Amino acid sequence: MTTIRRISVSELCCASTIDALLAEYAQESAASELGTITPQFDTYLQLEAAGMLHMLGAYHEDALIGFLCVLLTTLPHFGGKTAVAESFFVARAHRGYGAGTLLLRQAEQLAREQDAKGFMLSAPIGGALDRVMQRSTSYRAASRTYVRAL
Repeated sequence: MTTIRRISVSELCCASTIDALLAEYAQESAASELGTITPQFDTYLQLEAAGMLHMLGAYHEDALIGFLCVLLTTLPHFGGKTAVAESFFVARAHRGYGAGTLLLRQAEQLAREQDAKGFMLSAPIGGALDRVMQRSTSYRAASRTYVRAL
């Protein structure tokens, strides 16, 4: 059985499975133009302390199997608070059992509690999350993200 709970950045960093999760996440979600994935935990801690970052963990038994990092910010063009999934990942071995859906629903609830107007997330084109979101009836594709190395 999968459970979802709010966690701190420190809990994420200290999870026994974090290295394996981040390696798998990097393999699926890397944008080589931006360099290697190197989580900046100090930045995450600062955002968490400012109330702008909220973390959710998906657990199977006592093991962290997925996470969703929610950034809450005001987009100047639209005004009002918007929630953005900064990182969203479930280990491949635990997909298909609802962990991703549970994480996303809990993140949406968290965003509502913080008075966000909407929830945005991005997914690597052709990746697992992209395929899931294309079938979603509650989300719509709103834009594409392009990346270039500088």
